Order: sequence, then structure tokens, then C-alpha cells
Amino acid sequence: MTVKAISADSHMDLTFLPPDTFISRVPAQFRERAPRVVDRDGAKYWMTGANELGRYGYYGPGLTGGKRGKILADNGFTSGHTRPSDTVARRQDQERDGVEAEIIYGIIGISRRLFGVGISDPELLTAVYRAYNDWIAEFGRSAPGRYFGLGCLPNHDAQAAAAEARRCVELGLRGAVFVPWGCKFPVWHEMWEPMWAAAEEADLVISFHVFEGGGATVGYEIQGIKNPACTGAWVVVAPGQMDEILASVILSGVCERHPRLRLVLGESGIGWLPYLLERMDDTYEERLADDLKLSLPPSAYFKRQIYATFQKDFHGVRAMAEIAPDNVMWGSDYPHRDGTWPFSQKAIDEQFRGIDETIKRKMLWDNVRRVYRITSVV
Repeated sequence: MTVKAISADSHMDLTFLPPDTFISRVPAQFRERAPRVVDRDGAKYWMTGANELGRYGYYGPGLTGGKRGKILADNGFTSGHTRPSDTVARRQDQERDGVEAEIIYGIIGISRRLFGVGISDPELLTAVYRAYNDWIAEFGRSAPGRYFGLGCLPNHDAQAAAAEARRCVELGLRGAVFVPWGCKFPVWHEMWEPMWAAAEEADLVISFHVFEGGGATVGYEIQGIKNPACTGAWVVVAPGQMDEILASVILSGVCERHPRLRLVLGESGIGWLPYLLERMDDTYEERLADDLKLSLPPSAYFKRQIYATFQKDFHGVRAMAEIAPDNVMWGSDYPHRDGTWPFSQKAIDEQFRGIDETIKRKMLWDNVRRVYRITSVV
């Protein structure tokens, strides 16, 4: 039996975007440097100037691709067909998977390319993010109640991030992604106060996403050398590395100062949360209370306004069902190798076996609708 589900973590990667996404939307002064698709050596690549940002229309086998990479290849994700940005094809993929709506993360790695060189010019990056936000808003309007895209916020300047947060709301977006990776200052720094204030005032959800931090000790590529063990280690530990973001926004007082702000840890997994919440409470009481002077125990801020998503986390589901069932949301991670498409119904059945139906509905349906204010799913 198909279980009703909304994916709280799906994706729209650069590789699948229409070739004119940026050059048709950025201001004239950025057009020559805006990302574009270029033919090179018999293949198509996204380029900005002389820098390669990644293949166009290709995602699947590769380093650590394994079975998941082959599944994607067999379903056309390496053939140059950009299914995720085709509204009809994407809907077919979701119906095949039993997913009724999606929260869609965007071009989160473009600020430094997830595995290499990216866009370092902050003004160009802001223009690129604005162009993407315009595009993803248009994409969402193509299927109301089905696709809920997240905007992208500049991470070089708090005022620019605040302005784009307000603009995302004007575009009709329910949330936006902030990338701490490569920021001028970490998320706990007071520099970011205008962004938090703008998001709270505009009722915009701020999301972080896995692979946006950490990786320093198990870097994906060192001096041009790729190693499957190194890559595998990074993929395995990356969700847990979001503990730094979680602890930072709570202990620095972001949640204390902005009680209506909603924050999401995308693709973070949830099995590590019980330990971290317990440790934060204990450490705060034993060592930090005199200095930080928070009004609530750290875990209370999480339960009030922070949420996390997972794909497959058998033990995490059971632990969080006891601790904070209102704060976790399932996601398919479509169309990534780390995801569950096109077997999400099987994954859901395995993860929720024996779980109370009320808890199950919260994690698959109710929580994501509440967090992103989704009133209608079509």
C-alpha cells in the first residue's frame, strides 16, 4: 500500500538546470561571466569564465557511485536529459516513487563548487543566486501544491542575505538555504544578525544542508588525488558534521533572540541528535550557564524551532519518536545517489515498521506541512 509522503529534502542541481537559467536573468554587467553551458571535447559543461562548475545533464556513476549510481544511469540521469527540471518528467518520477510534493533545495554548492572551484566573486554570486531564485519560483508556479522550491542566500554579507530573504518571500518561496561553507564569519557571529531578523520578520524558513561544512579532515580531493576511501569517509560522516551548526545557532543565542525563526538541518540524519541534545543540556548546566545566560535549556530551543530531515535512519526514527517527533521530517533526496528514489515506499516501510501511525504521519506529512506552511497538496 502506498503511504502518503512529502519529501522534505529533494534537489534541483546545477547540472539539470536549463542552459539559459542565468544568462537570461542576470543583469547585463554579469552576463559574460554568468554560468552557461559550453560544448567541450564532445561533452557539455557548466562554465563561468574559464572555470568548470560541472557536467550538464549528467549525474550518476562515478567515484563511490555504486548501486545507486547505476540505478540513476539506468533511469536516464546520465543521458543529457534534464528530468528534474522538466515539470512533467519530474512529476512522473515522484508519482512512480509515491511522493506527493517536494521541498526542493537548489544550487547550494556553486559558491565553491561542491568538489572544487566555484564562483568566488560575491557580487556575481549574488546575481546568480537571484537569477536562480527567480527561476525556482517560476518552476514552483508551474505546479502549485507540488513543488516548493527554496531560495539561495548570499553568504558574504548579512545585509545582502537579509535583502534576498525578503525578496524570496516576495517571490512566493517558503524558505531559503544559507551555506556556512566559505562564509566570511561562522553562523554564531553577530554579523549575521540582520539575516536572522529579516527571516523571522518575513516568516521565511532558513535551511542548512549537509556537505556545507566539515570535511576538513577527510577532504574529498587533496592535491588532485581522489581516493574512494577518503570520499566514502566524507559521505559517511558529513551528516554528523552538522552538529556544529546546530550547537552554534543555539548556544550563540540566535534562537533566544529570534523565537519565531524556524531553522532546518537538511539531509542531516537524526540518529545523532539525541546524544547532542543531551550533551548540550549537560554542558550548558555544568559549564556554560553563567556565561551564556540562556532562558531555556539548549534542547528546548531545538524542540521549539529547529527541524531535521532524514532518508534512512532506522534507530534515529525510534529515538526521535520518543524525544521530539514533531521536529523530524523524511525526505527522498531525489535525485541524488544518497537518496531513496525510486524505492522510497520500500524505504519508508522499512524505516517505520512498528512505529505508531500518528508518529509516522508526523514525520512523513504533518511536520513538513506545518514548517513550510503548506495548506494544499495537489
